[in-house]
Order: sequence, then C-alpha cells, then structure tokens
Amino acid sequence: MRTVLLPTDFSDNSYNAIKYALQLFKNSRTKFILLNTLYNADFIIYSSLYGVYKENSIKNLSRFLKKIEEEFPNKYHEFELVSTFKMLHEEIKDRVSEQSIDLIIMGTEGAQGGSELIFGTNTVHAIKVAKCPLLAIPAGATYKEPKNILFPNDLKLDFSEYDLWFLKNIVEQFEAKIHILNVSFGKDLDESQERSKEALQKYFDDYGYIFGRINRDSVMDALQEYQKQNPVEMLVMVKNKHTFIEKLLFSSLVHEVAYNVKIPFLVLPTENYKRHEA
Repeated sequence: MRTVLLPTDFSDNSYNAIKYALQLFKNSRTKFILLNTLYNADFIIYSSLYGVYKENSIKNLSRFLKKIEEEFPNKYHEFELVSTFKMLHEEIKDRVSEQSIDLIIMGTEGAQGGSELIFGTNTVHAIKVAKCPLLAIPAGATYKEPKNILFPNDLKLDFSEYDLWFLKNIVEQFEAKIHILNVSFGKDLDESQERSKEALQKYFDDYGYIFGRINRDSVMDALQEYQKQNPVEMLVMVKNKHTFIEKLLFSSLVHEVAYNVKIPFLVLPTENYKRHEA
C-alpha cells in the first residue's frame, strides 16, 4: 500500500492539493496521512493555550476528513490524522526518516510577482529536507491525468545508477509520455552527458519518450517555451547538487525572471530513496 503525506493548514489551497492527491491515486490502495503542524508565534507566547490549539487542530482535521469522504468516497483509501507542534519542515524530515512515506503532496501559493519565490517558504523548506518524492500543487491548479511529463535536466547525473522507480511508476500508471528536455546554452553534450542521455533513454525505452534540446540562456525561458509548444501536465526534476534545480529554487535566479509554475511540480530527492510501496 502506498503512503502519502498531506500537510494542511486547512486553507482552500491545501484542500486543492488534497483533491489532486485523491484523484491521482483514485484507483490505488493508498494510506493518506493528513498532517497539521501548529508551530507558530502565538504558541510560543501563549503556551498555556496548548490544549485549545490541539483541540482545534483535531476538529479541523476531522472536518477535512469528513469533507473528503463525502466528496471522494473510495474503498481503496484510508486515512490517519496527525496534529503536531513541530515546524512543518522538521516534521517532514522526521516522519519521512521514521516512517514509510512514499510521497508528500502539498499546496503552494506560488509566485506573486517577479521578485517573489516560485513557492512559499514552507514548500521550499520541505523540498530541501524531504528524502522522498514531493509533489507541489500550485494554487488554482486543477487535476488532469499526467499524460505528458516534462523532465528537464542537465544530464549530469549518472542515470545508470540512479533509480527513477517512482517516476516510472507514474508513467506506467497513466501510460504517460516523458519529455526529456536539455537546455544547451549553446554547448554540445560532453561524453559524460552523452552516457547519461543514453542511460536515461534506455531506462524509459519501453515507454513513449521524446528527447529535445533547446538553446537558451535561461532554463526558465526554455521551460516556458517548451510548454507553449507541447502539452504538459506535470513537471519533474531531480534535486541534485549537480543540476539546475537548486538555482531554480534557492538562488537569486528566481528573483530575476517572473516565472510561475502552473502545473504540478514533482521533485525527486538527491539520494536513491527506499521503496516503501508494495
């Protein structure tokens, strides 16, 4: 059984991410953990209100669960409600290491302008610490089956050793096509990149895939251009220190270009993570 962690602050945005998760795995036996973290400045100041905060959190989790069961009844799904006073990224880090978490799905408010981060602080911190796949659902995104998955990378990861089993699982489940995109920056692939490309193509050889290169100065410009010309329902990147995802998420580059991720964004961890799913 797959186990999916669903952080929620009871906002419409977080419920939108939950709806996406329920529809994505509507035909799969899945355990969903609804997680609410209560750590905030008010609690630090008014720690005597612990019981009130905890009670309200459990009530809201139960309310969300009732809403889910009424709107998305499903015999394949089961739920666990968790309320904690840890900070969200700390809870994610601990829970993923201590339990069998296959995937985290969470909503994100998205960019609000050229000077804003692509995702909110909670999502960025979660991506940094998560040692399992994390799927971020932008505000306002509606569920569409991921039939076309955009997988941009700089081909600097040894795909002959790295395990992309979770991505392959999504590809198999939805009979999706992988769009492998390399941004060339005007340079040819070196020998190492050619080997990475061959290993990646071999990995998805039994599925439909497209390999493309775009010569652009900006990764984000290349992504925007590709999505204008091709249908894409999901964006996937590997969180690896040798790839451009850290620039995209954590450096000043995100402040230079007003780029909004408007489709679900799956981030695969740096490490080869454990396969918990049966």
